[in-house]
Amino acid sequence: MKLETVAARVEGLPYMTLAKAQRLRKILLQHGCKNLLELGFFHGVSSMYMAAVLSESGGGRLTTIDKSIARDKDPNIETLAADLGLMEFVEPFYEERTYLWRLMKFVEEGRRFDFCYLDGGHNWGDTGFAFYLVDKLLVDGGLILFDDFDWTAEGKDWAAHWPEEEKKISPVERTWELLVADHPAYKRLWVKNGWALARKKRKLPFLPIRL
Repeated sequence: MKLETVAARVEGLPYMTLAKAQRLRKILLQHGCKNLLELGFFHGVSSMYMAAVLSESGGGRLTTIDKSIARDKDPNIETLAADLGLMEFVEPFYEERTYLWRLMKFVEEGRRFDFCYLDGGHNWGDTGFAFYLVDKLLVDGGLILFDDFDWTAEGKDWAAHWPEEEKKISPVERTWELLVADHPAYKRLWVKNGWALARKKRKLPFLPIRL
């Protein structure tokens, strides 16, 4: 399915633009990503774009997580997927409080993904711990794409009770600089226009030493 078809259906809905979807398409196709994980879907706009890429490339699966209140969006992710004929590519999960709980279950189940789009949490605890859990779920060579690199909670009514220092920092930028940067298994590829992409390094095969 063409991204333009999705764009026509989701016009006016937050948050991913067609231009960003086209950038995302290049990443997914260039690296051959087929088993995708998304943290935070809201209406499901970004989910539909990723599902469309999977449809175009011959198959795959998007597993995506958000809070239960996302069911009440109009339209919600399942409505969009049904309207676009993309439901076979999308597996949504709803959690009462945080996507971290579902990630714990995925770790228990031994699930594996080759791509993660992290667009949720928006605080240091959720973002930093999400990176730790996603690391356990990503295959060697897998990618993690951080959204909202420069975003802060400053000026947000729902964060009015936060400490001033915490409101002024970007949890994604801090995760990138403090956790991803010195992680021996990750290579930071780039930071561009609010996105940051890192790749989990491929492990070298073990070769026994012959004596």
